[in-house]
Amino acid sequence: MMKRRMIGTGLLLACGMILLIGRLVQLQLVETESYSKHHVNLIEASIHQRTQSYVLDEGRGTILDRNGIPMSESIPALVLFPFLKERDWPLEEVANILNVAPERLERSFEGKIQPFTFHKTLTIEQMKQINEQNIPGVYAVNKPVNENPLATHVVGSVRPNPELIQSKYPEKWAEGSIDEQTKLGISGLQLAFDPFLLSEGDTTLLYHADRQGNPLLGLDVKFFSATDSFYPLQLMTTLDTEIQKNLEKAVDESGITNGGAVLIDISSNNVLGMVSRPLFDSEDPLGKGAENQMVKGYFPGSVFKTLILTAAYENGVKDTRLFNCDQNLYRDGIGNRKLGMLNLKDSFAKSCNATFTQLAEELIKTDPNVIEKTAEKLGIATAVGWEDKLYHYENFKQFPDESSPIFFKDEKDKKIRKAIDQTAIGQLNVKVSPLALANMMATIGRGGEAKDVRVVSDLLYRNGTTFLSFKEISHDKKLSNSVIKSLQESLREVVVSGTGNTFLSGLPYEVAGKSGTAELGEDVPYDHQWFAGYFPYDAPQYALVVVDFERKEEQYRAYKAFATIVKDLHQFKR
Repeated sequence: MMKRRMIGTGLLLACGMILLIGRLVQLQLVETESYSKHHVNLIEASIHQRTQSYVLDEGRGTILDRNGIPMSESIPALVLFPFLKERDWPLEEVANILNVAPERLERSFEGKIQPFTFHKTLTIEQMKQINEQNIPGVYAVNKPVNENPLATHVVGSVRPNPELIQSKYPEKWAEGSIDEQTKLGISGLQLAFDPFLLSEGDTTLLYHADRQGNPLLGLDVKFFSATDSFYPLQLMTTLDTEIQKNLEKAVDESGITNGGAVLIDISSNNVLGMVSRPLFDSEDPLGKGAENQMVKGYFPGSVFKTLILTAAYENGVKDTRLFNCDQNLYRDGIGNRKLGMLNLKDSFAKSCNATFTQLAEELIKTDPNVIEKTAEKLGIATAVGWEDKLYHYENFKQFPDESSPIFFKDEKDKKIRKAIDQTAIGQLNVKVSPLALANMMATIGRGGEAKDVRVVSDLLYRNGTTFLSFKEISHDKKLSNSVIKSLQESLREVVVSGTGNTFLSGLPYEVAGKSGTAELGEDVPYDHQWFAGYFPYDAPQYALVVVDFERKEEQYRAYKAFATIVKDLHQFKR
């Protein structure tokens, strides 16, 4: 009996040993590079456990402003490796260079097991002095920062997505140049230009350590970079860093928390600045504030009367024609404002609804597609962002998130009087983006030539030489000089004697433009307030749209931000 028990126990021990050896063989020889359903590379994981590293640059392509300045700022920083706390090194000398107490520098190592940044911004001279010491584990570097980034909605965001990156770039995945940690663009320029910006390796300071964190191979910290002088590419945008700062400041100081601004250079039709609020939250890339509202469609309100006015001028309606502006928009009763009999130009300046509903009915009766045809000449019939063939991309878009405009959701509405009337004043189903309205003003200010809107001018190699340039794209259909002249005069009259007079007259640049207030329903306690225009009136340089999507009664934040931006640009040019 005892003998059988001993034999059984021996067999169990032998089986256990065989299973253990088999498991070791599996881990050490068979599945070393693809262990478990998660395909873990055990060799890499083992090395990673023994490696301490500090990533200086994730290796993704850089996004620059029009002057070659990176849109994401970098600051001089001191990187310290934790093995220093176990060794003698010139701590006091470094503290003296930094102008800090040695005790503060010493305390910074407490609890640190990975390389870290010492919290003090360095000067260029301090960087030079520290690096001249050649102290292993002490490095002064330029570290990218994410604090207060500019144009976050234009630039967009990135994040890892192992399944998507593998399906999107199968060849790079197979060759191992990208992995599950590689970040993908998910919005804005990061999304549009992801194939050109994709990282193929970061720039890192690293060393191999034992279990106590001490270097295994001496004190040498290695500088590792997978990038070369050509890739990844750099994007040269049309944005101007200083102008963008001023735009963001003007919008925020006006009190706009839901809305934004778009500024276009009229001669080139390039975006100089774009602000969208609420602010983007990098910790919640798909939550509130993730959407760039400046490229999405919204009710434009009375700004849309600019299109109806254009169609009226194109069809021979004279400025001298009179309209009864005591009527409501349906012209079946008295309106809220009694403006009396006004001619066409004054009707536009005072934003008389009755005038434009009457004109829209007459124009659509003659030509049901008059709004679409006029929109095409103003450059807003389709999405307005730069779009063309680029390599194997047939319809490459610089604004991948942009919405196309909507004028009528149903062709039947063109035969319904009240539907036409609501459409004429930018309500019902009309949806146009702030970017499109800025483009419309740029078209008028430029003299009638419609163009695509660019936000990227060039793709550059990493060494700064040009990879390719994005040409200007102009459209064939153009408004006549006489129509443009009448439009410009009417837009100027809005500021001289109309709805824009109170806030936008007397500025250093003479402004021409159109106000708009879009109602969202009786139960909504706020509306959309717009001002879209261009300036200087006599020699147009800028087209600007500012919108407040949560404007309450007696608030004029859009006007105030517009006025501030005009003043800032006048100062900027001096």
